[in-house]
Amino acid sequence: MRNKTNQAAAFRVAALLHEDILASSITLPMEILAGAAQALGRGSQQSLRFQCFSDQGGSLTLQSGLTIVTESLDALKDTDLLIIPAIWRQPQRALQKHPRHIDVITQHLSHRGLTVSIGSGSFLLAATGLMNGRSATTHWHWFDHFRKRYPLVQLEREQLITQSDQVFCVSSVNSVADLMVYLCGQIFSPRVARHIENQFSPEIRQRFSPSPVGAPRDLHGDELIVDAQIDIGRDLRSVTPLPAMAQKLGVSARTLARRFSAATGVSITEYRQQRRLDEAQALLRRTNLSIMEIGHAVGLADASHFTRMFREQTGLTPSGYRIAVREKAFAPHPASD
Repeated sequence: MRNKTNQAAAFRVAALLHEDILASSITLPMEILAGAAQALGRGSQQSLRFQCFSDQGGSLTLQSGLTIVTESLDALKDTDLLIIPAIWRQPQRALQKHPRHIDVITQHLSHRGLTVSIGSGSFLLAATGLMNGRSATTHWHWFDHFRKRYPLVQLEREQLITQSDQVFCVSSVNSVADLMVYLCGQIFSPRVARHIENQFSPEIRQRFSPSPVGAPRDLHGDELIVDAQIDIGRDLRSVTPLPAMAQKLGVSARTLARRFSAATGVSITEYRQQRRLDEAQALLRRTNLSIMEIGHAVGLADASHFTRMFREQTGLTPSGYRIAVREKAFAPHPASD
């Protein structure tokens, strides 16, 4: 991967836009990369050029109502990083309406250009035929459609982020920040990556590394279990007995337990406990509630039990975690190399 920190030329980023893209899959990478370029300081020779391209160019209004000024695909000659944003709703429609996007991606991949595909944008990536035999991922909702349409692509259902040479795929917008921090370290420097991680904390949950991370609890396509997870998260302070939850969902308790474990990799009890700890971390980051109030809010009212469970997950006490996160989030300067 090319590091251009000491070169005078701007690092060029191109995003392929059409009216059906998800706006956040463009704005978030743009803000992170811009922050990285600014972190280098005025004395640096490195600069960033971020451009958006569409079929005809001009003002493009997305499904969300956001209007973005774009350049024509004819003006896209060469770029250092190509971003393929997530597609809102039907990715098959984008394949039919925007064949020129596929041509642009094909040309970029043929030159082994750095590429980031977000969510269902991987449908356009796979349509080039150049991902056959290579790993990729997409949004979990489209796993089966993707597998059926592109059987030769190695679909990684259990990875949030995949890497195949210079091509990175992110399963959803939720993991974009994780990948962009990694790329900032490659494009700019590790110091800049650490600065960006501080700026976007706590949005960045887990730093990406080329070694794939395990499957998240919520990345699956079992709608029954999604409903169960929603029911659990609705009130973390209460515990619905397994038979009552199963009856509500219209299945037996045994079936619910089996499918839940198969979909998430953990039992319902373990999942509920993990959700409680996740919510406790969020409240410690975002609020000034006392430790006791947070424990009560997430269903861990016993202070000693709450502290013990929290330390087992994070290695810190709740109060220690709050101090560490806030010191990181509000660090005034980038860390030194």
